[in-house]
Amino acid sequence: MRNRSQRFARKAVKVDHAQNMIMRHVLKLGCEFTSIESCLHRRISKPLFAKECMPHFRRSGLDGYAVLSEEALFATPQNPTCLRVIDEVPAGYTSSKQVLPGTAIRIMTGSAVPDGADAVIMFEQTEEYQEEGEISIRIKHKVSHGQNIAKVGDEITSGQLLIGSGSRIGPGQIAVLASMGYEEVPVFRRPVVGVLTTGSELISVGDPLQPGRIRNSNTYMLAAQIEQYGGLAIRVGTAPDDRDEVARTIYNALETCDMLIVSGGVSVGDYDVMADFFTTMSGNDMKLLFNKIAMRPGSPTSATVINSKLVFGLSGNPGACFVGFELFVRPVLLAMQGIESPDKQHIQAIITNDYDKGCPHDRYIRGQMTLSNEQVKVSVLEKNNSSMLISIQDANCIIMIPAGSKGIAAGQQVAVIPLPYETTMY
Repeated sequence: MRNRSQRFARKAVKVDHAQNMIMRHVLKLGCEFTSIESCLHRRISKPLFAKECMPHFRRSGLDGYAVLSEEALFATPQNPTCLRVIDEVPAGYTSSKQVLPGTAIRIMTGSAVPDGADAVIMFEQTEEYQEEGEISIRIKHKVSHGQNIAKVGDEITSGQLLIGSGSRIGPGQIAVLASMGYEEVPVFRRPVVGVLTTGSELISVGDPLQPGRIRNSNTYMLAAQIEQYGGLAIRVGTAPDDRDEVARTIYNALETCDMLIVSGGVSVGDYDVMADFFTTMSGNDMKLLFNKIAMRPGSPTSATVINSKLVFGLSGNPGACFVGFELFVRPVLLAMQGIESPDKQHIQAIITNDYDKGCPHDRYIRGQMTLSNEQVKVSVLEKNNSSMLISIQDANCIIMIPAGSKGIAAGQQVAVIPLPYETTMY
């Protein structure tokens, strides 16, 4: 049996202190260009500005007629203004003719408004007729200056900031970039994050169950969380309960990864090899940040820096592993992609059910957040133990329960950390 005295002698740090230490060691990633077709969900690496105005011509807001407004200032159904139609402008074309007194030009939505015109009246407010072989219209409603015309730069002015650094690219951002001619988009390089699990009890997803063995769910959960926040997950594999083998695997993985997450083996059991790794390994290339946090679940959560790269030791219990990632790995991933203060994302909510488990440390438990009567409410999910994973699929937030002997009662205000998964907030 191994000597466990060093494991029990760990000094616990507060969650915010651990987060602050981690954020001092965020690896700066380079930038790259990607095509607009493949930039969805990436993060912009530098501010992007408008190359031109939008619209860059006076644009009709609807199908109708381009006219001089002063000619129809007092038009009514009983006293219509009559104008001769001298041209037609489909979308994508311009007219070589000018709107002069007594004339109008038929125009389609999005078309360039002809010179001379200062308003567009919709078809429904006119009546078309023929007179001496020419098409004319009767305008039956008052027309105002500038009516139904988008001016040059009405939407976007040249040089205007479009998207700031660190912004996540969604369909709306892609539409703006395409409208400004950005075929190639500057983005942060995706963080490459290795996932290593430890434990001789783990078997592959497709293997049949065996006595005392469990399928390796943490690998896939962590990889999904990494991808959710813009990282590129690399499944390193599963290491046996052997400290030297784990150390070799970690150093090999860091040759190609920007960061590494190790799940399992961080507690005080006889075969918790990661605990040995974090407490006994040393060298000029390795700096231990912490190996215990004053929190539940996941108090043995650990972090070290090896060759300027962060290595996290998360609990092997899936519930604790999930929470540990959200609290400590997520902020790093976001910071690597240009997000400022990614660890300061709490909101206030009213808890709807009692949570009467006291604890000397703050608890971070899975919850479900809803919006009811313009108030954010949150409930503690059932089966919330650190070893249980079934409630992870329903969690859209993490509830922070302050340390104390009585827990917290329904109706009190709590801090919650929203999660960017599908939620029930409607």
